[in-house]
Amino acid sequence: MLASFVARHPLWTGAFATALIAWGSCNDEFSHAVDGWPNAGVKVLGRLAPLPLDWILIVAGVALLCWVWWTMAPSDDPTRKRPSVWATLAAWGAPLLLAPPTLSADAVLYADLGWIRGLGLSPYTTALATAGGPYAAQVDPLWAGHGVAYPPLTLLLDQGVVALAAAQPYWGYIAMRLPALAAVAVMAWIVPKLAAALGVSPERAVWLGVVNPMLIVHFIGGAHNDAPMVAVTLLAIWLVVAVPRAWTSLLVAPILVGLAMALKQQAGLAVLAVAGLPVAAQLASLPLARRVWTLGWRSAIAGVVALGTFVGVSFATGLGLGWTKWLDLMGLTGTPAPFSILGKGGAVLLTALSLDPSGFVRVIGLLANATLLGVLAWIVIRFADRPLAALAWASLALAVLGQSLHPWYTPWSFALLALIPLTAKQHKWVTWFLMAFVTWNAIQTVVWHSMP
Repeated sequence: MLASFVARHPLWTGAFATALIAWGSCNDEFSHAVDGWPNAGVKVLGRLAPLPLDWILIVAGVALLCWVWWTMAPSDDPTRKRPSVWATLAAWGAPLLLAPPTLSADAVLYADLGWIRGLGLSPYTTALATAGGPYAAQVDPLWAGHGVAYPPLTLLLDQGVVALAAAQPYWGYIAMRLPALAAVAVMAWIVPKLAAALGVSPERAVWLGVVNPMLIVHFIGGAHNDAPMVAVTLLAIWLVVAVPRAWTSLLVAPILVGLAMALKQQAGLAVLAVAGLPVAAQLASLPLARRVWTLGWRSAIAGVVALGTFVGVSFATGLGLGWTKWLDLMGLTGTPAPFSILGKGGAVLLTALSLDPSGFVRVIGLLANATLLGVLAWIVIRFADRPLAALAWASLALAVLGQSLHPWYTPWSFALLALIPLTAKQHKWVTWFLMAFVTWNAIQTVVWHSMP
């Protein structure tokens, strides 16, 4: 009976699921400030969900959302009616909008960065939580006292949002959802258009790429700054699909990729798709060596334009490339990234044996970089005739094999994978990975979020 109700009422049950997540997130234990969340209404709701009820609400909400999403999977039944992407996003996202950031305090960090920029300071030289203001007390102690590796456009966006919110202590980081919401709206508009143009089912593309639980919980709920980057890269891809000309694929679209890089650096991978999609048919007809060469020189040209745009924007903002000195901080958090687990686990064991782990950690770091580069090279060669597939799988490899594996790194990959043909086996593994990872992250976060 319950399964039937969930299947017949996905909007209501999905909204109930996100309401549970929002309610559990109101507990003061998820705030890093001594006084908890700086909002009276949130505090009242938080007290109604004391520990461990708040944990149960969040994990149950994420699991239920996965179940609801799974029941909405596209099928061959023509009589089955599914809600539109807009209705789904509105219903599932609404309960999260005024709640504290879900399963991550990064939105608070963004607000503090915006405050620092508003003072005319650079977050590359002025550490988090050191400039005073309304957000310093809420910054995660793990990041307090450090700079950030975010590129300049993201910092300017943070500054604008804080100014829009008049630097209010609670509403400042709730307002950080505005760029994420705008980005999700762009994704909802452009993914079905791209799918139709690329010969992929728009319904399947929207289901996997837009209304999935990872995006709902971490882009809408968590307000992560990866969302605008995803939207801009999709716009660049749409441009070369709609206007497959040399000037779009080697100049205009790469400029968009460069702007996306100024939001999040990993967007640079998108040069593979914007350079290769207009000549995909030609690539498929070429022998392997010429195929790789053609994709390579086109990607190199697009890459130079994208990189030039990125560097130009970086220095035009007055912030430059100061983010480069903070790249090592990405690996501080405990995530299920394979090489992170190997490095941290080995370091703990060596320390327990009274041995210096520094050499081991360096070797693991080199091994991780070599493995990632090798996998990316293999993907590009393997999918040189399918540039969008190359980008999709490369983005997932970058997320999984990087220094840290956070769930908000993956909606970009799911949106891209939704735009390419997947085998039944690939589709199964991708969807199960999505549900397992978002649920595991919820469990990990509620149990260990306060641990050093």
